Amino acid sequence: MTDNLKPNDMKNRISGYFSKRDFLFMIVLAIMAFLTSNYGLKYLLPGGTAPGFVHGFLKLPGPGAGIFISCAFICFWLVLGLLLTKKPGTALGVAIITVIIQLLFSFAMGQPNRFQILLIAVGIIIEVIGLLPLEKKPLKYFFPALLCLMGLVTLGLMLTGNAKMGESGAAATVFPLGYAISGILALFFAVISYKFPVKYILGAGVSQMFYITYCWLFNGKKGFATWVPVTPAIPALLTFSFVCGAFMAGIAYGFYLLLETYNTDNANDKIS
Repeated sequence: MTDNLKPNDMKNRISGYFSKRDFLFMIVLAIMAFLTSNYGLKYLLPGGTAPGFVHGFLKLPGPGAGIFISCAFICFWLVLGLLLTKKPGTALGVAIITVIIQLLFSFAMGQPNRFQILLIAVGIIIEVIGLLPLEKKPLKYFFPALLCLMGLVTLGLMLTGNAKMGESGAAATVFPLGYAISGILALFFAVISYKFPVKYILGAGVSQMFYITYCWLFNGKKGFATWVPVTPAIPALLTFSFVCGAFMAGIAYGFYLLLETYNTDNANDKIS
């Protein structure tokens, strides 16, 4: 029988797995995630705020559609950390550091938010799906089929006049842009996930579906599941949440590929 790991042994194993450079990356990415989610959204989102973007620009229903937008942007930094270090556990590490920063800031401002801890679950989901053999059956077909269904249902709701908009989920009176974008992008990600094992993109998308579902169930002021939107809005919002997380992870992939191309070109220039 082996003895349980002592705190010093655990610390040595972690420090042996992650280099000082890795830890520096995670701290910098966590700081960027905090700054982006707390101060950067008004410069990045059409409409200025998460609710303005979701309800005003995209004409999507609520409730809860805007609450996870900042978390979706954090997915960019979590996935980028995984790509830069190429070590499982990085996304979770960045998430934990970000939560610590957020909690310290919220307590200092006198505005503690219990939902900030959910970011750790987001990191875990990204890590777990990143370890799954998505290139093998039946997982090879599961996510593409699920995304295809989500996209078709969302587009179907729009085309049949069942789209909802606004925080209260009233019938849409203008073109529901968010339904169209979410449905089309869901189909796009279905094709991509079938042809390529885009694990972190899928992980980021699923993590945001979890995030918004958790908020629906536990954020209601009148008790459990009192914040769940009207039924026709649920599939559209789940599709939108997936698309948000997947899209930000896709941007992280693109940024990483550009960085790799730049480094390769520099290396070739030095050799020549």
